[in-house]
Amino acid sequence: MSWDRLLWGIEFSSKNDGLGDKPMLIGGNWHPDNKPRYPGEPSRPVLFETRKLAREWCAAKNEWCKSRNDLCKYWHFRPVRVRESVCLTQRAPDGLPRAAKEDDPEK
Repeated sequence: MSWDRLLWGIEFSSKNDGLGDKPMLIGGNWHPDNKPRYPGEPSRPVLFETRKLAREWCAAKNEWCKSRNDLCKYWHFRPVRVRESVCLTQRAPDGLPRAAKEDDPEK
């Protein structure tokens, strides 16, 4: 079981603020409700299915940044194409998908 799909991520960059200008793909901490939904949930990038939705999100964030008088005024967001690839690497003896666990004796 696997999937491979093209989505839109958000690239964050910051110029002239002394923090450097290396862009990065932003994650779920930018979402207002960023609490994990279950124990051990990994961090995830902010992803959109359409470029239009990603551009709208970036436009709103960039507008907010322009109105600031602190370091946030140097922030910039833009949509970037990303590929999400997921591949199941382990199956239970009955053939059904199973998550690998640290304490799994079969690992």
